[in-house]
Amino acid sequence: MKIKTLLTLVTLVIATSSVKAQNEGIAVGAQLFSPTGITAKATISETAAITGVLGFNFNEFNNIINLQANLILNGNSDSFNVESGVLRPYYGVGVNFLFSENSDTGIGFRIPLGMEYSLQDQPVELYMDIAPTVNVETSSAFFLSSSMGLRYFF
Repeated sequence: MKIKTLLTLVTLVIATSSVKAQNEGIAVGAQLFSPTGITAKATISETAAITGVLGFNFNEFNNIINLQANLILNGNSDSFNVESGVLRPYYGVGVNFLFSENSDTGIGFRIPLGMEYSLQDQPVELYMDIAPTVNVETSSAFFLSSSMGLRYFF
């Protein structure tokens, strides 16, 4: 029941958010790997954004929902010479929550380090990152998560 409520809440927030112009404002898309799920981004300035992921892992042994929230800061895009579009690095801090049917809620802290590429004259962004993560609840653990995805700005 908790999982259905959480999914409904996230869907409502995304659906009712105000949007801005191309590659600014709100973006929604899909993310692969760790975790696989729905991703969203809200730019808060030219160099900062809030990102989030609602990830899923459903199988016959355990159903898990992974919720991530990050504050990311963009590096200088002038460092990379690309023919079209914009390629820029980013780094940030975030939190990771794991909701599982068979165990307590897990909480961790992450440091996403990645690259994002915005297509020229298109409201599309591709990204990939790696994030050292330290879980502090329910058990302590250190691991690296990696992901890549695509977001569309409305």
